[in-house]
Amino acid sequence: MNLQKRKNIIYEQKRSYTCGTIENINEQWIFFEAEDDEAFLLEEISEEGIEILFSNEWVPGVLLETGQVVLHTKHLYELNNGDAVRVRKRLPQPYMEWLEELSEEAFTKFTTLLNNSNISIYDCIYCYNTMQFMDHIKEPSGVNFLVYDNETFICSVQHHFSRGKSVTDRFEYTLQTGKRYMFTNMERRKAE
Repeated sequence: MNLQKRKNIIYEQKRSYTCGTIENINEQWIFFEAEDDEAFLLEEISEEGIEILFSNEWVPGVLLETGQVVLHTKHLYELNNGDAVRVRKRLPQPYMEWLEELSEEAFTKFTTLLNNSNISIYDCIYCYNTMQFMDHIKEPSGVNFLVYDNETFICSVQHHFSRGKSVTDRFEYTLQTGKRYMFTNMERRKAE
C-alpha cells in the first residue's frame, strides 16, 4: 500500500475533524472548539487544511498568513468573526509512527476491525509505542498499548510484535462490554 492510500484511509475515518468557531483577537485568529470551548491559535492547528461552513456544506481550503483562505474552488475568502470552521485533528507522533510501521495487511486489518466496532483511528486517547525505544535492538519484540474512546465504547488494544526473520503482529482488542477480538498477521522477510 502506498503512503497516499494509507493517508486516505486515515483521512476518511469518522471523527477526524474538530469543529468550532473563530474570532479575531489582538489581530490573531483564535479557534474555539465547539465541544469544550478550548481556544487555539488557528494558524497552529490548521496545517492539514481548514474547512469553512457555507450553506450547510464544508468547503476545504488553505489558511494564508494574511488571515484569508484559498478555497478549493480557487476563490479567496476573508475570514469573519463567528465563522464555523473545522480542522483536521492531529494524531500524536508516537501513534502516527506506530501506524506507519505496520505492514499494509496489518494496517488494513487493524483499521477494519476498529471501524467494525464504530471506533475511529481518531478515537485514540492513549498510545504507548514500545517500538520507539528499540532502534538499537536488532530483532525487536514487545507490546504496544492503545486505548480508544468513541463515547459509546472503550476499547483497549494490545499489539504484540516481533521483527526479525519474520514479522509478526498480534492484535488483541477488548471492549468494556467484555467482547474480545484477536488476529495475527505474519510475514516472512526476504534475506538481505
